[in-house]
Amino acid sequence: MLNRSLKADVVRTSECGNAASKRPPSRSPLLGLTDDEPWLAAIETFRTRNPRRVQRIDAYETLLADGTHRRVGAAVLDGRYQPAPPNEAWLNKVDGRKKRVFQYEPVDELLFRVVNRMLQPIAEEAASLWCRSFLPGGGARAAFRVVTADADLASKAALRLDVRDYFNSIDVVDLLARLPGSLTSGAVGELLQRSLFDPRVIRGGVVVDDTRKGVMAGTPLAPLLATLYLSDLDREVASSGATYSRYSDDVLVLAPPNELAALESLVRTRLNERGLEVNEGKTSLAAPGEPWDFLGFRYSAGRISLAAITEHKLKARSTRLARGLLRWREQTGASRERTLRAFFRRTNRRLYGVPLERADFSWATWFLPMLDTPDPLSGLDHHVQREARYAATGRRNPRTRSEIPYRDLTDAGHRPLVSAYWDMQTARRARPPLERDRPATRHPFH
Repeated sequence: MLNRSLKADVVRTSECGNAASKRPPSRSPLLGLTDDEPWLAAIETFRTRNPRRVQRIDAYETLLADGTHRRVGAAVLDGRYQPAPPNEAWLNKVDGRKKRVFQYEPVDELLFRVVNRMLQPIAEEAASLWCRSFLPGGGARAAFRVVTADADLASKAALRLDVRDYFNSIDVVDLLARLPGSLTSGAVGELLQRSLFDPRVIRGGVVVDDTRKGVMAGTPLAPLLATLYLSDLDREVASSGATYSRYSDDVLVLAPPNELAALESLVRTRLNERGLEVNEGKTSLAAPGEPWDFLGFRYSAGRISLAAITEHKLKARSTRLARGLLRWREQTGASRERTLRAFFRRTNRRLYGVPLERADFSWATWFLPMLDTPDPLSGLDHHVQREARYAATGRRNPRTRSEIPYRDLTDAGHRPLVSAYWDMQTARRARPPLERDRPATRHPFH
């Protein structure tokens, strides 16, 4: 598909690459792509995390029922499969801005979900110790563990940087040059080249060319590729002796105050060399002993709480939902009880996942296990309760508390975050010590 000179440029290894990037693969990581098992496993994972997306689940199952997955798998292994162009969409953010995302048609989306699962072992080996985002055991706890293991943390200044529109800004030629050889050769390499170098996107129902779409935020392989892309930067910053952690596009550097300016210059220079732009609105500096934010959390005097922006986003979403349901209630004449049930059904879906016992990632599972105290959750609970009453009455005043008592809220499905926090603490203490304390990943300081 690609001309010879471009392919040669794509598969060169980075000067900062590790040994794994220079070692030819002994076998294709996509072996088994024509079997049913990996496709069924990908569908079940999607069903568990997105049980309400019934149409997409049905589309996936239809692909397996008619054998499309085997034909697609065979074409990929032969190096001749060309994914269709993805659809471009824009998501509204809390601050009024829009986020550009892409979505493949079901057959290609499911293919890349399966491929992502198959490439996880390679990604785990190739990823730096300082960034394990979107890999097993690579959540917020792993990112913070890298930082809080530093006994001299209190004496260091903190720098937080965020890369603007990271996924869609990645230079794919540079990306493929820095990936391990097992991801740039054979069937995997051909599939990545055919998808990432294809300029076509569907915009407003029309196929257009767009050469600046990077790894395409919203597509299944984007998180894995984005995690690996800056691995050499991770190693370079960490080798300076700084305390460092990255979660995809979110970078945290801690060092003595007199060293931080040089480290900031280094990070900015390396990002600029790759055509990546720092989001200045999310850049922050903290002197030793001052609080700093990372991944939606605030670290202060050895304790972890919620960052102000995290609380703001949750409150804003709750307020926006209440306004929408109030308009719906006024237009349809829905009862207060029905409005409350609708409010908490959607709130619980965001906070805890749906159904609760099957959701393995949600707001609660990301934030609650990290908090040292439930104190910030009480204010969020009160805000949610106030907005629920507003949706049902159209008023925000003390009288609504007597009109709609707390029992009515819990009957409608309200589950306070404070209660969820203590439930998680109880469940954690009940687990065996070895399971409870097992590290999520190798530690760079060990």
